[in-house]
Amino acid sequence: LPGRIEAWSRAPIYARVSGYLKSWSADIGTPVKAGQLLAEIETPDLDQQLLQAQAELATATANAALAEMTAKRWQDLFASGMVASQGVEEKNGDLAAKMSVVRGLQANVERNQTLKRFTRIVAPFDGVVTVRATDVGALINVGGAPGSELFVVSDMHKLRVYVSVPQSLVSMLRPGSRATLTVPERPGKPHAAAVQSM
Repeated sequence: LPGRIEAWSRAPIYARVSGYLKSWSADIGTPVKAGQLLAEIETPDLDQQLLQAQAELATATANAALAEMTAKRWQDLFASGMVASQGVEEKNGDLAAKMSVVRGLQANVERNQTLKRFTRIVAPFDGVVTVRATDVGALINVGGAPGSELFVVSDMHKLRVYVSVPQSLVSMLRPGSRATLTVPERPGKPHAAAVQSM
């Protein structure tokens, strides 16, 4: 019976950040290990966003430090009876608000740093590169649509074979049944196979 052979696992790899392809290090047919670098993306826009986020965080941190010193001074003044409790509460509220801004901007810096790590495209598992659909200098867009993958990595240590079995022969098959597979590219060399599901 004719069948269709596919890799055991196949992963199309898409970009998570936009930019320009700086370099690639694995071409079609290259065996790769999990975590191995396939390509790098230059991200000038993201780099500027990260610098801006870090500058905003530094400003907010300095403002929070000043608010903390001011709140402490007002607490000391309140303890000596020189100011009312309302002034202390206002300064503590201002400190809390500025600390909240710092936490928000810190999260923004961490988000940009996480995105920056996606400039390195790596293999998800051990396998072989079966598609390289990009080249140095290419504009890279954040993708997920079919056809926009940069690479495809396939695990070919084991293969799946899909066979359409006529209804009259289905009763003869059981999961675990043995089969012999031959491929036109390798005549005379049979391969062992087993039925997994029906």
